[in-house]
Amino acid sequence: MAAEALDENIEFHTKARWAIPQRLDAMAFIGPDVLAVAHDLYILFLDFKHHTETVYVTNNKTVGDGVDVIAGHRSTMFAFAEKVRNPRIFILSFPSMTIMAELEDLDVNRYKGLCMMEGDLVCGFSGFPNYLVTVWSWRTAQRLLCLETGVTRRNQLYVASRMGLMVCECWGAGLIVWEVAQCYKLNLMMKRPKQEVTGWEVSEPPLVGICWSNDGQLYAIDENARLYSVLSDGINMVTNLEWSEDDIEVIHKPYICSFEHGLLIYGPDNLVRSLKKSELQWKVVWTYEPADTVLRLVSNAVGTAACLWTQTGMVYKLTGESEDKIDVELVTFKQRGIQKIQLIAPDFKYLATMNHVGVLCIYEVYSTKLMVMKYVEGNDMSFQASPVEPLVIIFGEVGPNYGMVLMTYNPDKGFTKVGGMCLTHQIVSQVQFSPTGREVVAVAMSAGHVFILALSEDYKLTLIRYMEVGRGIADCFLMPVNNVIRCFILVLFSDKFLIGERIVVVNTETGKDNKFAGKMQGPYARLLPLGTKDTMLGIPHLSRQYHVLKLAADKGVTISVKMGPIIDTGHEVKYFDGFFTPNALLTFGYDGAIVLRQPDGRPEYDLHLAVSHRYENGIKQAVIDSETKYIVHLAASHTMVVHCLRGESPEAMQEPKLEVPDQKLFDKASNSLTIIALGEKNYLDRQEDKKVHEEAMDYKKQRDEVVTAFNAQRAQLIELLEENIAEIPLHQLSLAEFNLHAEHKKERLKQAEQERLMIRIHTEARIAAQDKVTLWIKKYCWDTMMTPRAKILAIFSHYQVENYAVLPTQRDNWPELQQVAALRALEMENDEDLFKPWEEHKPEPSAIELLPTVASGIREKSTLSVRSARALSGGTDSQFLEDMEAEEQAVDQYCMSGTAAHKFVTVPGYMIPQTRAYSFLQMNWLQQIVKLNVQNMRLWFNKQFDELMASKKREVGLVCERNARLRFIIDELNKLSDLRGSFHHLVVQIKDPQWAQDEQPERLIKVDPEECSIAPYISPSQIVIPPPEGGPKDDFRERALVEMMDGVLEKLWHEEIKKPIPMPQCMLDKDPEHFNEDDLRVVFEYEAKVAFRNEERDKYRKMLHAEYAKLSQVLNEGVVKFNAKVKDTWLLKLKVDSVIGQENLNLMRLRRANLDRVEMAEKIEHFRAEIAKYSAEEEWLMEQLQQIQEQGTEVQAAYDALAQKDKYLERTFKNHFADLSPIIVDQCYKFFKKRPKWHMRATMTPVVLYGLASAVLTGVRPQRLHPDCVDFFKGVEVLDQISNMPPVMDEGLWATMVKLRRVKIENEIRMRAVGLEMAYVENSNAIWTKSILARKNFLIKTQDLITEQREQAEHIARNRVVQFVLPAGQVEIPTTGHMEDYHDATLIPREDIEKINEVILRVGELKLRMMRKQMEFRKGILAKEWEHAQMKMKLRHMEQELASYRRLKIPKELQLYLKNKERGYTDDQDYVRLEKEMEAEKQAVNRVLEMQIQRVEELQVKINAIEAKSNKLVTMITTLNAQVSEKRLNEDPLEPIRTRRILKKRMEMLIQRSQLIREVQQYHSNIVLLQTELELLRLKTYPTLASFRTID
Repeated sequence: MAAEALDENIEFHTKARWAIPQRLDAMAFIGPDVLAVAHDLYILFLDFKHHTETVYVTNNKTVGDGVDVIAGHRSTMFAFAEKVRNPRIFILSFPSMTIMAELEDLDVNRYKGLCMMEGDLVCGFSGFPNYLVTVWSWRTAQRLLCLETGVTRRNQLYVASRMGLMVCECWGAGLIVWEVAQCYKLNLMMKRPKQEVTGWEVSEPPLVGICWSNDGQLYAIDENARLYSVLSDGINMVTNLEWSEDDIEVIHKPYICSFEHGLLIYGPDNLVRSLKKSELQWKVVWTYEPADTVLRLVSNAVGTAACLWTQTGMVYKLTGESEDKIDVELVTFKQRGIQKIQLIAPDFKYLATMNHVGVLCIYEVYSTKLMVMKYVEGNDMSFQASPVEPLVIIFGEVGPNYGMVLMTYNPDKGFTKVGGMCLTHQIVSQVQFSPTGREVVAVAMSAGHVFILALSEDYKLTLIRYMEVGRGIADCFLMPVNNVIRCFILVLFSDKFLIGERIVVVNTETGKDNKFAGKMQGPYARLLPLGTKDTMLGIPHLSRQYHVLKLAADKGVTISVKMGPIIDTGHEVKYFDGFFTPNALLTFGYDGAIVLRQPDGRPEYDLHLAVSHRYENGIKQAVIDSETKYIVHLAASHTMVVHCLRGESPEAMQEPKLEVPDQKLFDKASNSLTIIALGEKNYLDRQEDKKVHEEAMDYKKQRDEVVTAFNAQRAQLIELLEENIAEIPLHQLSLAEFNLHAEHKKERLKQAEQERLMIRIHTEARIAAQDKVTLWIKKYCWDTMMTPRAKILAIFSHYQVENYAVLPTQRDNWPELQQVAALRALEMENDEDLFKPWEEHKPEPSAIELLPTVASGIREKSTLSVRSARALSGGTDSQFLEDMEAEEQAVDQYCMSGTAAHKFVTVPGYMIPQTRAYSFLQMNWLQQIVKLNVQNMRLWFNKQFDELMASKKREVGLVCERNARLRFIIDELNKLSDLRGSFHHLVVQIKDPQWAQDEQPERLIKVDPEECSIAPYISPSQIVIPPPEGGPKDDFRERALVEMMDGVLEKLWHEEIKKPIPMPQCMLDKDPEHFNEDDLRVVFEYEAKVAFRNEERDKYRKMLHAEYAKLSQVLNEGVVKFNAKVKDTWLLKLKVDSVIGQENLNLMRLRRANLDRVEMAEKIEHFRAEIAKYSAEEEWLMEQLQQIQEQGTEVQAAYDALAQKDKYLERTFKNHFADLSPIIVDQCYKFFKKRPKWHMRATMTPVVLYGLASAVLTGVRPQRLHPDCVDFFKGVEVLDQISNMPPVMDEGLWATMVKLRRVKIENEIRMRAVGLEMAYVENSNAIWTKSILARKNFLIKTQDLITEQREQAEHIARNRVVQFVLPAGQVEIPTTGHMEDYHDATLIPREDIEKINEVILRVGELKLRMMRKQMEFRKGILAKEWEHAQMKMKLRHMEQELASYRRLKIPKELQLYLKNKERGYTDDQDYVRLEKEMEAEKQAVNRVLEMQIQRVEELQVKINAIEAKSNKLVTMITTLNAQVSEKRLNEDPLEPIRTRRILKKRMEMLIQRSQLIREVQQYHSNIVLLQTELELLRLKTYPTLASFRTID
């Protein structure tokens, strides 16, 4: 449909009709049923009650310059802050959008949060650089408070309480609750923070959501949706865990809001839970799983409704009677992540949108109704709508290919697929229609591929031209030039920007290129057609102007271009884009403005509309309909808004309704769309296949001839090769002679040489790089090691031991150690003056007193040295005492050292004892000394390790030698078995010990040839074939040696006995019976030699067995001994590790002691800082409390003054009517006391009452009068009407009375306001008093903590922890590995333990003797018990035998047999009797068989008769079936159905009749019953009087 040009006389009145927001950060409820979402320039209002949608636009100074944050209230008020520097706060009323107040604060740069509080207060939180919290009274437009928050975190949450004047500011790790106190003329704010955990303390989980419940309690949740209650301890806020579930999987971000008397929590497992508190415990009473991820969850101020906004754009409303009965209702659908928008021709009443995941939606523009939703399968999806038809092309990636599909749209039927095409494997990023809609161009802009296609009337695509530009493409479009549609391609020339200068033109009718000549002032970012014929528009790069380019076609081949006027667009930023329709031209840019012009691109514009804020990222796309009724724009932030250009029209004045979309639209299975098949070939592949097929068909004959000739040559060549192979090697030809393609061979050789050269270069470079890396690793990781780390593995066992890797060091000569030694020498010189309270000073005993003790110690202790023993046995007493004193001094010297290092290495003399190490300097000294001791221990152990390594090398050599001998023995035994003719061989696997990589670390830097798994390559040219030998090898040297030595060469006995004895010739040639005497003598000699050889072999076998057993034993013993050494070394390594751990533990304990001292000092300083802090706060609060009390005095004075004034007005009222009669005065006083009905509500704050009082006094209703006060004001005006005047009063008198009454009402209202002020002051006084008291209590507790801390520090200083090294057997306490195990342990002297042990041994011996006696006694008892049990068992057995004898009964047969035997009967008589009985039985059986045979014959006759009758019946049945079939063929097939229907109807009529009869009977019985009751009631109402007679 051709559209008319834009009317120049149209006056546009723009209005935002509906919007789809993208960002949901600013969201709030206004009243109980209105949800407001703000972003950019727009505030979207969703009225859930009236199901309407309203958009408020803030694009100028009057209504506001953008929206940063928004806040709602339980009333119809809401507030928002501008998106500018030094923003204003607007207070508006919904739905009238009346601006109630404007609040401007020059100290604020930008607002980050906004909250509307009770009492007509607004709280704003600003960001960088001040971070202020500001409180305003919007009715009076006064800034009441302005304080610094001290919080510089991002992503903060701000929520106002619904019960009091409190606001919570939360930033995850902490929160602050601000409480506002209104004290008459003074306003204060109390700050209650939740301290953020810092330093080394255990951090709490960050809070991600907060909300106030309906009872004024603050709740918060963390990332795992654990619910916390936030309470005040008088000073700070403290969190307490209220509810949690451990099995919740963290997937999404959780949200929380209040609902009724409970809470709603979403996530993090995509579940909405309703929590209700019952019996001091929260319980989940309702759950709901949304269709997708929830992005926001908010509730209204009264908690009766909540809203869910999901990631796909579904908006749900949650309402319910209680927490466990909640209804979820889908309200509307707002698609998110929109990437492209298009209007669908020809009427442009439908809007198509597509988001980033390929979901295509169709909306009705005016009604916002969702018509169609399609889930397009694939990646990188986009679409383009035809400018003249309801046709949409959807294109994108499916698998490796890009394709497109043509879809027609019908409002009733939806989308219909009419065509498609698979284009290419390159990224198709743009599809454009021509103005006529009959040509389509698809462009792969990054690759430079262009598809120009023609579209027929029945939507069939025909490829006109496929071309490759050779470079990327910046833009492409179709427009007519000289009445021919041509494709203009702007070739990309920049790698940074999407711009170009060169234009390629293609004629869409012929598909040929047109030359493009002329000069342009490029480069251009975009080209658009214009309404003027043969004119297009060029959008330059980074410019605020556009160029008009005039085109001309010369002879249909060359397109010439001329520069037209350069026109200023009206944009403020040098970055804009455009959209063209036949009736309008739109330009939109980064400044957020849309400029509407005539389609010819004239300089004057008709409309300049700001649709996006300048602080945002501009406009991504804008479209306009053919009748210029509305503009739809898509911002870079993906927010989409529909603007009506004629907002005064009746259609635009009606608010759009919130229509619930059909649930079937969201069914992905039924609404999915595939543009191309997954395995479909694209156009380029099909063209390549077609080309290959055509070439194959053209050259098929030649190819067949070549193949035939090749096969013949190959067969001949195979025959020649086979003949060549059959020849002897000397006459064989080289394979190179059979090469029929010598030139190809040369080429291949050259190619192979080049490949080898490249491989060689690459390999050498790789080797060089690897050598460089390995040399660096060796230099810094191997060469620097004095002793590399190595292991020793046990032989054929699992034991292993590892040495210490040691770096080369000169720690003995380090200046630090020298300094430590010098300073320790100075300290040791003054050891005598050092106070040592841990040492006991005892008088030294004499030598005579020491002798018995020493002798007993020698007998008991096994640790004395050999020298001490010798001194005890043969030395003098003085020498012995000197040795003992020296040894005791050595023991005492290291007793308190806390380590056992002195047992292995020499401890330096300047070692610091642990009892004297307490300062940081000594800790540093000890660190150096410990390093030295640890190094010495490691070096000492490495020395032991090296000795063990040498021992293993020797042992491995011996094992290998012995294994070789064992293998030889086994081989010899097997050979002897073969000689004996036995097949029993010894199969013994003897393994040699192998060296592991860990045992030989030097193998890391050295590669042996046997380690290479790949054999070296030898080329065929390097292979030398030795010539064939002419004859057998001459062994003349061996023969000459044998002849020269004449059989005297050394021979091995075991080799000789294995040789067989040669048999005599007679045994080979003759039979034994032909032997003569000589032959027999030779045979006997042969047998003797054989017997002797066998004896020698047996002797050798025995020797081998003995040697094998002995050698195996020696081998095993050696291996076991070495493994024992490895085990001992491993145990020694554990001891060395233990010593190293002891040294480090000693140092760490000192560090811990110093750290405890520092921490105690820090704690005391922290306590002092807190005391100073809270003391200052207490003083500050005391000053504020004094001010509050002063305000209380003032407000009390004001209230008293108003009360006195009220009494004065009451008292002096009649003075104004002194000259009137008392009746009239009484009437005036009566009307003076009349008041309208007063409803005191919570919203009536002092400010509201003051305003009402002023309005009542002046009689003028202000604009900001509170809605709750309007009824009272109207009531006063009604009372003042002249119609209420009584007849006894005149108008002057009535006016005087009305004036006095208004003064009296105004004073009463002010008294109420001052009364509220007094209540506020008292509440503030109580709050401040509690805060001061809490701080005083905290200061007292802190002083107690300081005292306790000092006592603890003194206790630690006096009670030092000393480390001892004791054998495990001497530690008789349960150990868990913690220091707390020894808190109540006691060290006992060894002498006491020995004495106790002696007593225990004596008592133990006594106990053992008693236990032996008890055991012997118990054994005697057990023996007697066993004998008694044995006798009882014998008795029981005999009783059982007796019972068995008694139970034995003889049967009658046995009795008869015995009796007959006594009478003389024999067995032969029994046999005769049995034969007679058998004969009788045989005759009876024969008779029965004859009877059965006769009966069978009778039955056979009867069966034959029945079969004859059966055959007759079969014949009759066949005849009847035929007759039935003929009858059925002649009958109507529907007759049975009719019969059944008739019967069914008859039965239904009978049933209905019986039901009607029952109903009639029931009705009749009811009527009879009712008649009876009626008669009874009638008798009660009109009783029947009995007839009577008068007695005469």
